[in-house]
Amino acid sequence: MLKPVYRGGIWLPELGLWMDPHKRKPFAVISHAHGDHVARHECFLATPETIALIRVRNGNAFADRGVALPFGEVYQGKGYRIQLYPAGHVLGSAMVHLTTEGGETFLYTGDFKTRVGLSAEAIQIPQANTLVMETTFGKPNYVFPPFESTCEQVHAFCDRALSVGKTPVLLAYSLGKAQEVLKLVEARSQPIMVHRTIQELNQVYRYFGIDLPTTRPLDFLNMRDCIVVMPPAVLKKLPRKNCSIAMVSGWGIDDSAKYRYGVDEVIPLSDHADYPDLLQFVDTVGAEEIYTTHGWEREFAATLRQKAYSAWSLSKDDQMELMF
Repeated sequence: MLKPVYRGGIWLPELGLWMDPHKRKPFAVISHAHGDHVARHECFLATPETIALIRVRNGNAFADRGVALPFGEVYQGKGYRIQLYPAGHVLGSAMVHLTTEGGETFLYTGDFKTRVGLSAEAIQIPQANTLVMETTFGKPNYVFPPFESTCEQVHAFCDRALSVGKTPVLLAYSLGKAQEVLKLVEARSQPIMVHRTIQELNQVYRYFGIDLPTTRPLDFLNMRDCIVVMPPAVLKKLPRKNCSIAMVSGWGIDDSAKYRYGVDEVIPLSDHADYPDLLQFVDTVGAEEIYTTHGWEREFAATLRQKAYSAWSLSKDDQMELMF
């Protein structure tokens, strides 16, 4: 059975294959275009959507090194074949499903979300013998509210701000979360302003068939009566007078999140799976061996062992328990 290793990315020594390594490699699979999953490899495999997003974020020279593999098509490697399945995280995000010549199957999730969103492909979950999964929200307290409730919270926040003459500012990461927020507010009557990094990525979304609302460039001097969507990194430049600010993040489940982000409100909308969805995902994949990575990986692996799964975290020391 394939034994993955975490070395700043997922490494399969038996096949010489890297997935989402943080440092440059001769060849790697990139699951999606978020910066913590992208390094400037000599050659890489990704979905066409991810390559297009990388082109905007990282430039043509790097994007041209990408080998496009649409969902469902097969890439033939040395001793294995790869298929990419939608991960539900952001546009083009993929789970990597690998089959060896001997018929063994392996699934690496990258970042994923099982709930259907408004701006990313719906997840498709294949079965596999071995599973490597991200566990960002792998503790029982991370249970997100129903999507409809979150939508209502976004609109209520905007209504409260506008009713007292303030500009509602929604902080959302430029890739993925911003587009989801834009879909939530697209039916509102107020003009929508977005930061340029969001607008640039919106063009890729539209090219691949995701209809997004018309927006205006962010103008700090003319925000009155508008809804503003911008990345958190720009907050320090925002003239905060006459603004109400909400961070849109799954970490809004934490009571301290509002104070940690320095905002008026945190709205718990995430592009990751919550704890119950992680458990359901494991049941669906039906793997014999499970490895967890990122977030509450050790805690979630322990939970799975209590449920009679063979599960261990990749980057922690819980595998020492095998000795006792």
